[in-house]
Amino acid sequence: MCEDFQFRMPTQIIFGQDCVGAIGSNIQPCGRRALIVAGAMAKNSGALQTVVTHLEKAGLECILYDRVGAQPRIGEIEEGAQVGRDEKCDVVVGIGGECPMDAAKAIAALAPGSARLTDILGVDKIRSQPLPIIAVPLTAGSGSEVTPLAAITTEDDFPEIKIVASPQLYPTLALVDPAFTLAFPEAVTVANGLDALSHSVEGIMSKNSQPLADLLAVESIRLVVRYLPKVISDPQNVDYRSKLAYAAVLAGIVVGQTGLGLAHHMGFYLTLEQGMKHGMANGLLLAGTCEASLIRTPVKAETIAKAFGADIRNSDSQAAIQIAVDAVRAFTAQFDLISELADEKSILEKKIKNYAERMLKNADPLLIDALKLKRDEIENVYRKSFR
Repeated sequence: MCEDFQFRMPTQIIFGQDCVGAIGSNIQPCGRRALIVAGAMAKNSGALQTVVTHLEKAGLECILYDRVGAQPRIGEIEEGAQVGRDEKCDVVVGIGGECPMDAAKAIAALAPGSARLTDILGVDKIRSQPLPIIAVPLTAGSGSEVTPLAAITTEDDFPEIKIVASPQLYPTLALVDPAFTLAFPEAVTVANGLDALSHSVEGIMSKNSQPLADLLAVESIRLVVRYLPKVISDPQNVDYRSKLAYAAVLAGIVVGQTGLGLAHHMGFYLTLEQGMKHGMANGLLLAGTCEASLIRTPVKAETIAKAFGADIRNSDSQAAIQIAVDAVRAFTAQFDLISELADEKSILEKKIKNYAERMLKNADPLLIDALKLKRDEIENVYRKSFR
């Protein structure tokens, strides 16, 4: 008998080269005055002008908010929401990587009401119906175009990355054009590919895993493992790029069902304090977090090992765990992730306890409860990964 599960995916996905040309006709039922949320990536690549041209051709007015930084912060989100209110915008379009799309979601949630961003941090805290959200990803990795999540950085002395999570944040429409990803260098491609990979691996290990999401996760892993190296060797190959873009969409759907996992929560501190790209941090930690998680959920090891193409025939559960962890480590090790760390190992050792303590304090309590991890285990995952 199949296990019980729920699956919700309300976003309309239009996938394919030049699909952004459909944005005008598809956005018209949502509104007539669009707040465009973007950063330097969208402007420099030409994607911003392409989207605005299509919207204006369809008769929409476009108001640009382009003050989203590398990590969207509370002040930027609240400023963007105020622009939306002042300009009487009725739809929000996020163009870029994870940060502009996440910012667009949070802005859409705040613009119709009077809530502050701190009021909606967490799960299901949104009280006003957000403005319709249109997502145009320029990278293949975050999957934000199909998730009900937004990651926002606080502005404390010791910043934290907080999550806004609600079914109301699912974009109405996602326009995924793999050709947009051609504009970005190898480091961006690798970081985003590893982000998608971590979404799917973590989804399989999640306490919220389910058979339908696992199917998507396995296919996403298979595609990333096969095509990320191909894209690195042939970066202008649109077919290879399309496979990665598809893998990112699948992985985004997975994380929307299962939530973020251990590598994400631990990796936040490497992004905030070591300057690592989000996906690079996840990739560096993924094998170690798999090892810590699979010990508690060994039944998932076979699924992960097979997704990576590893042979687990005649293996017991403990052997399957090791095979799965080795497969993850072998794949991520081909990328020079350790060089992304800002500090030397001797300095990192002094910071590990702080990272572990903050992670256990600020991470999803359901995740921590499910894994029952102790601080010394988290510290050891960091240490093994830094080696």
